[in-house]
Amino acid sequence: MLTQYLDNIRFTQRLASASLFSYKERIITFLKWLGEGNYSLNDIDLMQIDSYLNHLRASGWKPRSIAGACSALRNFLRFCEGEGLCAPNIARGIFIPRIHKSQRDSRGPSWRDVRRMLRPTNDASAPQLRARAIIALCAIYGLRRSEIVNLLLQDFDWHQETFTVRRAKKGRVQQFPIQDEVGEAIIEYLKSGRPRCKCRNLFVTAQTPHRPINPCTLSDIVKKRLNALNIASQNKGTHALRHSCATQLLKNGATLREIADFLGHSGIQSVSIYAKYDSRKLRSVAAFSLAGVQ
Repeated sequence: MLTQYLDNIRFTQRLASASLFSYKERIITFLKWLGEGNYSLNDIDLMQIDSYLNHLRASGWKPRSIAGACSALRNFLRFCEGEGLCAPNIARGIFIPRIHKSQRDSRGPSWRDVRRMLRPTNDASAPQLRARAIIALCAIYGLRRSEIVNLLLQDFDWHQETFTVRRAKKGRVQQFPIQDEVGEAIIEYLKSGRPRCKCRNLFVTAQTPHRPINPCTLSDIVKKRLNALNIASQNKGTHALRHSCATQLLKNGATLREIADFLGHSGIQSVSIYAKYDSRKLRSVAAFSLAGVQ
């Protein structure tokens, strides 16, 4: 049933692979909750949907994650209704909560703390080498976790010192220079951390059969490093480092348009959230004078 649903939205809604993965993970979480409570899709009603959302809140899900769960549920149950798998009109009764601007993106770690995360450790094990390379790509380039997962060995041109990224949204392709620190971390991983296997993805699982790393594993890697170093951050996943990267670019004088281009956004609205975290930039805006403007 889940496979049929994903195939359906892949062709009818033309969702990007990252969006499909996100929907899949959210629906799997919901179906597991149904199974643990001995519920059936045939019996599900809005009261049980409310119970599920309350369960997510109690588990620590933030408002934005709750909104994403509501969106995925509504989409999934609309499909189930069309297939006769659940009662009608349930999807129509699920409302996506509005997220206040102050809640939309949690602040990431300070850049000083990011630099701490990037320091080499005495542990030269394969998992640590992989973690350092992943964290470097998150912090220096602000890549999304799906974009890191989809990196291939052939995406890196070591002679030209560039690498290619396939953006998770809009299918865009961007090329970046390989920053020295990032290049060193990846080379160390390739030499001493990456298993020899036929899989062409840059980051692969440690266990056989070797396959592309799960996107959720990237978030776990970042969270583990943050906790190990006792670094404060409202967001503990890969997006925390993407946020820190954008904020640092702003502090270094980059415009919102330049930051949007660097992060792979089509417009500046998505990155305007970072401006409120740079008091220096805000003061310069507040000091702007309209004198002489006609």
